[in-house]
Amino acid sequence: MKTSLIGSRVSTAVLFLTTALFMSAASISKGAEDLNAVYQQGRAAYYKGDLDTAYRLLSRVAAANPKHAETANMLAYIRANYQPKDDSLKNQYAALILPKIEMSDVTLTEAIEGLRSLSKNASGGKVVPNVIVKGAELGEKKLSLSLSNVPLSEALNYVTQLSGAKATYEKHAVILSPEADTTTSTAAAK
Repeated sequence: MKTSLIGSRVSTAVLFLTTALFMSAASISKGAEDLNAVYQQGRAAYYKGDLDTAYRLLSRVAAANPKHAETANMLAYIRANYQPKDDSLKNQYAALILPKIEMSDVTLTEAIEGLRSLSKNASGGKVVPNVIVKGAELGEKKLSLSLSNVPLSEALNYVTQLSGAKATYEKHAVILSPEADTTTSTAAAK
């Protein structure tokens, strides 16, 4: 009776061990399949010319399998010949050229709305500047502007200067705020 009890415990332990091995083998196989899918997606992106996506996906493959020759070759090409795009707001606005800007005696708020519309048209809807004007008084300042073939960032600089504001480029927006009068600030500090 003692022997059969020990035998059943050993059989149960072997059953659990076998089940655990099959489950871990299945998860390893699933991981390999996922890695192959990531490689195929990265390879497809590479040949489509979407090098940002290709680099991101192929880097994951290279981390898991550093000796994969095709992945290493594609990553080497991307590193040698491709500069990742700078998605900062200031650079994005500097890359967009506005063909003609004509504004006469408009408020700062109206000027910003005009620049939004011109930018949307010039970029085919891809770039719509996010500009926040702090303060109602600043938004009501009047200005006139006439420019041709100027980057959006320069147009924003002109509008900022003409309204006596300062521009701060944040991650997702340009904040226009009143420029502090340095003589008043100095006098208040004393």
